[in-house]
Amino acid sequence: MAKLTIRDIAALSGLSKSTVSLVLNNSPKVDPATRRHVLAVMRRNRYVPSFAATALAKGSTRLIGMVVPGLSWHMVASINLGVAAVTEQHGFDIILYTATNDRDYGSLIDRVLTSSMSSGLLVVSHEQPLEPLVQLHQEGMPVVLVNTIDADVALPSVTADNYDGARTAMDHLMQLGHERIACVQGLMRYRCCQDRYRAYLDALREAGIQPDPELTKPGDFVPEQIRARSRELFALPADQRPTAVFAQSDVTAYGVMTAAAEAGLRVPEDVSVLGFDDIESAAQIRPPLTTIQQPFVEMGKRAAELLLSEIGTNDDDPGTGAEPVGEKPLADLPRLVMPTSLIVRASCGPAPVTRSRRGRSQTTKA
Repeated sequence: MAKLTIRDIAALSGLSKSTVSLVLNNSPKVDPATRRHVLAVMRRNRYVPSFAATALAKGSTRLIGMVVPGLSWHMVASINLGVAAVTEQHGFDIILYTATNDRDYGSLIDRVLTSSMSSGLLVVSHEQPLEPLVQLHQEGMPVVLVNTIDADVALPSVTADNYDGARTAMDHLMQLGHERIACVQGLMRYRCCQDRYRAYLDALREAGIQPDPELTKPGDFVPEQIRARSRELFALPADQRPTAVFAQSDVTAYGVMTAAAEAGLRVPEDVSVLGFDDIESAAQIRPPLTTIQQPFVEMGKRAAELLLSEIGTNDDDPGTGAEPVGEKPLADLPRLVMPTSLIVRASCGPAPVTRSRRGRSQTTKA
C-alpha cells in the first residue's frame, strides 16, 4: 500500500489541502472541531507526516522531545540532567511533554506530529501501552525508552539491571548475618519488580535458606498498603520476625521504617532496612537509607546518545531525521542494561545477636 500524502488526508477528511496543512502546522486559524476531525482521520489511516522535512523547513531540526510521566516523579530530574549533558554538546534543545498514567499516548503523538518540531522522542514511560510509540518508530520517528518499567517492546531502550541490583542487596544483608529477610514488593506486573523478587528468592536458596512465604508482602508502591503489610511482619513472634527487610523501592523502605517505629523497633538495631533507587531523599531521612542506586544520570546520557544515533546527526550535520526503519526484531534493537551500585548508609547493621537463630531455614513451623 502506497504511503498516504497530505492530499489523501484532505480527501478522506472532506477538507481542502490547505486546511489539513494548517492542522499539521498547529495553526490557531483552525477551529478545535476541525482539528480533532483531521487528527482522527490521520490516526485511523496511520498517517505520519514527514516531520523531518517540515522541521527542516522551519529550521527546528535541533529539537528532541522528552516524554515523562510527571515532573515530580523522583527520577525525572536526574534523567533529564543526563539527557541535557549530551544534547547540549550536540547543539540540540529539549521539548518536554508529560503523559500521565490515566491517558494513552494517542493525544501525545497528535501533539508531537502537529507541532512538527521534534526530530525524535525520549520516553520515560510508566504504565501506558507502548504500541503507539512502536508504530511511530516504525513509521520513521526515532523513539528511545529510558528506565521504562515494562520495556519488552520493539523499541531501543536503556534500563537498569534490576536483578543484579537486588542480588547485591541480598548479599549485603546476608554478609551482615541476616537469615530471616523479608521482602516488601512493588507492583508485580512490572518486569523490574519481577526481576527484583526473583533475585531475592535466588539469593536465599543459593545460601541454603528456604524462602518463607510469611516474609513476602505485597506493597504495590502504595504507602498505606506498605505500612499495613509491614506491621504484619513486625507483629510476628520474636523468633519468627524478620531481622532485615528488602524493600523494592526507597519509598517502600520509608513505609517499612515507619511501621518499624510504630512497632517499637529500632532501625538498624532491631531490624535492618534496605531500599532500591537511591532517590535524593534517601540520604536525608533518619537513619539514612542503605539502598541500591540506579544510575539515572548515566541512563539519561546513554539514552540521549542512542536517540541522536537513531536520528543520524552529528555536530556538523543538522540532519533531516531518520528514514522509516520498518519493523525490526527485538534482538536487532539496541537495548542497554546499566549496572547498579550498593550505597551503604546507616539503615543496615548486623543481625541482632540476642535473637534465637532457627538454623538456615526460613520455613515456618506448622
